[in-house]
Amino acid sequence: MKIEELEIKLLDVLNDFIKENEIEISSELNLNSRMIGSSSIFDSMELVTFIVEVEQFLDDEYNYQTQLASEKAMSRRTSPFISISTLSQYIIEDFNE
Repeated sequence: MKIEELEIKLLDVLNDFIKENEIEISSELNLNSRMIGSSSIFDSMELVTFIVEVEQFLDDEYNYQTQLASEKAMSRRTSPFISISTLSQYIIEDFNE
């Protein structure tokens, strides 16, 4: 699994999720678009639902089963759910362990 490929695919998953759930966004999405915090794309329930979508994508695309919202993720100094970029980095780290 290469991070560049994963970032592009996760950005596609994000775009599809936003369209399917009719989420209004004020700017074009990119790898650093904020998914949580101030000026974020999602509210808390949308983020949880998106994380489940990503887990399903990882299982379907890479046959990789993981629980992204784990104790490990929640205890990090910087949340892996800030952006697609930080999420991709976290998934790659987790995948390589």
